[in-house]
Amino acid sequence: MAVTSSAPISITDLVTEFGGSAPHSLTEYYRGGSLVPNVTANNSVPTSGAISLTDFFGAVKETNSDTRTISPIGSGSFGGFITGFGFSSAATGFPIGGMGSPTIEFDGFNVTIEALYFLINGITFRASTNPGNSGWTSMTIGSTTLNRADATYNGGGTINSWTWTSSNIIGTSGTQTVFWTE
Repeated sequence: MAVTSSAPISITDLVTEFGGSAPHSLTEYYRGGSLVPNVTANNSVPTSGAISLTDFFGAVKETNSDTRTISPIGSGSFGGFITGFGFSSAATGFPIGGMGSPTIEFDGFNVTIEALYFLINGITFRASTNPGNSGWTSMTIGSTTLNRADATYNGGGTINSWTWTSSNIIGTSGTQTVFWTE
């Protein structure tokens, strides 16, 4: 569902879409907080500061999505010099970690996940059989959302990759949940 796209709009519309705790306040609905996801459909919702009901026209709690778990998070030596953490399949040449069902199936975005890892100062997501730099809007690792539009994209071959400058939000051991939004 989505919040109404035109007036009238009320805080009840936000509560219906996103939930929240009474007494309700607009400030509990900042984009990227615990209630409103940081996805393209919600770009008009501010992340802080001034906020108004009209910022929420068409905002959504959840769009088509797919969730996977990296388990366990592996660490590996890339090129013999650098340690990376996350998941990388044997197809990448540096197998680490594991991921159940490495296929994401959305309309127009059916891929095999080849890798999702932290290396040096960035997060990299690599996928094969991708239709290009489209088909999904964001990837959330734990509680951090990375927007596809903010990534450095490298494509055109059999494996496409997106990289974000980031600290290690994947972790160094255990498991991590990853959530893709169409």
